[in-house]
Amino acid sequence: MNSDPIPLQFRIARKMKFDEVPDESRVKVYGVRYVYLMDPVGNEFYITRLGWGLLENLRPGNWYTDKRFSKEGERLFEGSGHVYRMPTYNSYGNQQDLVVKFSRFAETVPLHVAETFPDKMPADVGDAEFNDPFQEFGLLMDLRNGHFGDPNIKIKTKHPIAIFSPATKLAPWKLGREKARFDRYRSGMARNLDPKYSMVDLNIERQYIYLFAWVKGRNAANYMEEGLMTKEEMRTLTLRVEGELKNKGFKVLDNKPTHIILRKDKEGNLIKRKGEYEYALVDFELLLRTDEYNDYLKNRTTPAPDQS
Repeated sequence: MNSDPIPLQFRIARKMKFDEVPDESRVKVYGVRYVYLMDPVGNEFYITRLGWGLLENLRPGNWYTDKRFSKEGERLFEGSGHVYRMPTYNSYGNQQDLVVKFSRFAETVPLHVAETFPDKMPADVGDAEFNDPFQEFGLLMDLRNGHFGDPNIKIKTKHPIAIFSPATKLAPWKLGREKARFDRYRSGMARNLDPKYSMVDLNIERQYIYLFAWVKGRNAANYMEEGLMTKEEMRTLTLRVEGELKNKGFKVLDNKPTHIILRKDKEGNLIKRKGEYEYALVDFELLLRTDEYNDYLKNRTTPAPDQS
């Protein structure tokens, strides 16, 4: 199938299960299946399986219209991008906090060494590029599924639930995009489309916004400042995360304590399992596969697993 996807409407989609949606309203890229939705004003949604149960919450009126995410949401300042925490509600009054994050793909990466970074920056930082939204979700789903490395290591992350593209178009320079760089992303995406489903393409004039489910807890740097862990414990945890990512075939070029989320137990202590802090990761703009994992994928004799 090589045609453009036929968008579903919210009122129709909510009556279906994820696997009941016809192929002409799906796209599959970087191993992840999405259902393609469009609202009456032309806003586009690419919904993952993890986001299918949150269709009501994802309606633009719940978080996007009139920039509700910035007026009513909480601006998160751990990184240099635009990220917000926004509470949303369905018709039953159930709350789901969303992480609203504006994609920076095709922009220059403003990397710097944070004071809390535990070691020297990786050698490939100078060539770093932000993942495009579909690329990032594909890598993140692969990391969550854990097909590579020690099966006893399970890395928890925030849930990638949807990619949102507002109908309003902007000049590429306003989005920090240079055409030659942008075209490299388009080419990479075209190589990773599943021809069984409809086509999808990136638009240089459209914004792309990630929607994630909020992970409860606070980051390791916050808890170090509160005195719940020492600076050395934070350093050790950050290096442990780096090592476990590598074991599972991944690296994050700006791995740092503010990307590591921990939670307290009822007594107010940080939760541990088998003597080590339990954690979840939350930032994947610079997530990459390691050379070892890439070689494994190239040489495998069985089809690549479905990430969705």
